[in-house]
Amino acid sequence: MDSAIAATAKLNNGMEIFSHKMNGVRSVSLSIAVKAGSSNESAGRSGAAHFTEHMVFKGTKTRSPIELKEPIERVGGTLNAFTGKENTVYFARVPDSKSRIALSILKDICSQSLFPRKSFDLEKQVVIEEIAAADDDPADIVYEQFFKNVWGTCNYGNPVLGTLESIKGINRQDLLDFYKTKYNPSNMVFSVAGNFPEELLNSFDDLAYTQSKREQSHLIYAPVQSVTVTEKEELKQLHMLIGIEAPSRQDPDFNVFQVLNTLLGGGMSSKLFNRLREELGLVYTIDSGLISYPEGGLFFIYAATTPERFLKLKDELLKELFKIMKEGMNKQDINYGKERLKGKLLLSTESTYSTMMRNLDTGLAFGRPLTVEEMVERINAVDISRMNKVMDQYFTRNWILSLVTPKKALKQSLIDQWEKKGITI
Repeated sequence: MDSAIAATAKLNNGMEIFSHKMNGVRSVSLSIAVKAGSSNESAGRSGAAHFTEHMVFKGTKTRSPIELKEPIERVGGTLNAFTGKENTVYFARVPDSKSRIALSILKDICSQSLFPRKSFDLEKQVVIEEIAAADDDPADIVYEQFFKNVWGTCNYGNPVLGTLESIKGINRQDLLDFYKTKYNPSNMVFSVAGNFPEELLNSFDDLAYTQSKREQSHLIYAPVQSVTVTEKEELKQLHMLIGIEAPSRQDPDFNVFQVLNTLLGGGMSSKLFNRLREELGLVYTIDSGLISYPEGGLFFIYAATTPERFLKLKDELLKELFKIMKEGMNKQDINYGKERLKGKLLLSTESTYSTMMRNLDTGLAFGRPLTVEEMVERINAVDISRMNKVMDQYFTRNWILSLVTPKKALKQSLIDQWEKKGITI
């Protein structure tokens, strides 16, 4: 399939545009990213960014809620959104003949929403139900508990959904103010990939420049405790997350961590899956993850097991990490991680959605979308020397443990012991 390099532009109104024309496809994927997430919320308004994301679908100056969704869904397309720590992204994927209407709807959502009073209280209850669902999910709890512990001194530690208390305290004017000050072209990025008409890129001239007020929060990694524990009734499994600080997205060590993350927990052939599930049968699920922002990131390993097997799981996990640290990675290991990463990257080039999101992701991180060739080159630069240096620099630090357990599954004396000694490999 013939695929061009993503083009970049910046309009007079401040909006950035990343466009990627793809031949041989019949779809278009579009997104508008607003540089406003949970880390940009005012004090006491945790969850405002996500609540705003809900409310913009409740009607605009020219479209009712059904008129926002139906034109896209009736042709088999998708319209959706998500809120993160730094951005809120609205996206659509449609047949190529419907790209104009899809963009018109995305523009409406991001510039003409009304936040109708009759929908506010109802949608507040929907958000509260979403928070309740997350509070019932031990996997969600173990992650949020971890983020709160390591990032709690800055807004990055706040849950994206907010809390029951914060959402109950938000009023309609709070959301209108958030929308008015954050949802401006100078604070937006438009990314499009697929078979779209060139004139589509000229659709933002009617949006005037407005200075955006952005609550800027610096990322601060400052763990309060080595171990945090939540007890829940009626759980059958204990859920654990163990993690450390990781490099920022712009740091060259980030690419080393990408390969390392793939080797340790990326799929059924990863080292941790093979050892802890396939060889020892201690878990059903174990994986690793990497989150990175301009000022830093996190690397973590998640697993769940029955309480009586937790100590063995923890010991075997730390033993496996220590073994990897002691012996280092060999060339075969690193080549596997690099080839898997590159293969997934190349497979994603055939999807308009993956291409659009990849350009948006790298564009936000580096100021312009990286080409696939540039990303492959960065992965290829990872070698044994860099891998071992990065592991020695990061893995020898104190690991932070987050646990969600059935009631009284762990003795307090054991928790106190971990908190005093810390967790190192």
